[in-house]
Amino acid sequence: MTTKKTLVAASLFATSLALIAAGWAPGAFASNDAQGDHHDEGDTIELNEAQIALAKLEISTAGPGTLRQTLPVYGRIEAMPSRTAVVHARYPGQILELRPDIGQNVSQGDVIATVEADDSLRPYKLLAPIDGTVVDRMASAGEATAGRPLLRIADYSKVWAQLAVFPSQASAVEVGQTVMLFGDNVQAEGVIDWIAPAADHGPARSARVVLENPDGRWVPESTVRAEIVTAETPANLVIENLSLQDIEGQRAVFVQDGQRFEAHPLTLGHSDGRMTEVLGGLEPGARYVTTNSYLLKAELEKSSAEHDH
Repeated sequence: MTTKKTLVAASLFATSLALIAAGWAPGAFASNDAQGDHHDEGDTIELNEAQIALAKLEISTAGPGTLRQTLPVYGRIEAMPSRTAVVHARYPGQILELRPDIGQNVSQGDVIATVEADDSLRPYKLLAPIDGTVVDRMASAGEATAGRPLLRIADYSKVWAQLAVFPSQASAVEVGQTVMLFGDNVQAEGVIDWIAPAADHGPARSARVVLENPDGRWVPESTVRAEIVTAETPANLVIENLSLQDIEGQRAVFVQDGQRFEAHPLTLGHSDGRMTEVLGGLEPGARYVTTNSYLLKAELEKSSAEHDH
C-alpha cells in the first residue's frame, strides 16, 4: 500500500508524538483525512518546521563510508602517573597549616602547607608540584608530619584506558589501531599507543589508549567497553543503522525533501553493526532521518490504518 499523508493539524501531531514517546501506541486518535490529501506518490509524511523540531529528528547525508571489523574488549580507566603527585614534608616537623581540602583545585606553585621544622623550629612552605585536584588528604594542621604523605593531587584532564587483550586476541591487536570506547554515558575514539610486552594481571596484556578528559566524564577505576578496529572496508554508499525501519516488510529509510519525508525501501549489503552498505534504493547525497525515525514510521502506520478504514 502506498499512501501520502499530508498533516496540517500541528497540534494533533504534537500530541501524537508526545504519546508515542511516552510509550503509547499510535493510532489512538481519530483519522484526520478531512484535513489531508491522498496521492499515490509513495509512503510520505509532510511536517511543518514546528513538528520537525518537536520530533527532534536528526538528519544525515548518504555517501561513501567505511565498514569496520572490530574486536570487542574490556578494560578500565586509570590516572596517568605523570599527572599525579603525593606531597610529603621536606623535613620532619609540625603542620602549621594545610590549606586545600579534598576536591579543591590547585595550580603548580601554589602554597598548600606550612610546616615548622623540628630541628630549626623555623617554618617552611610546601608548594603544589602540579596542577590538579586534591583527591586525598592524609593529615591536618597541628599534627606531626611523621614521614607520611600529606596530600595526593591528580590531574584527570587526560587519562588512560587500559584494555585487556587475551592471548587468543593478541595477533589481531597492534599499536596504531583505532579504538571506539564506551563508558557510563560517554564515548570516544582513540588510538592504541602502547601494548604491554607481557601480561601483568592474569593472562591478559594491556593495550593503552590515551583519552582527553577535560570534563571529567572518564572516571579513574571505572570499567570501559571498547571495540578495536582490526579491518576497514570502503563502501560507495552507507547509512547509519539507527535510521533503518521495517516498512511493509522491507528495510527502509525516510528521505527528507524540504518538509516531506518519504520512506525509501532499500537493497542492503554488508553491515558492521554501526553502518550498512546500500546497494540500491538511495542516491548519494540524499538526506535521511537517523534519530527518531521510528516516530515517522509510527505516524505512517497510523495514517495508513486510518485510510484503510
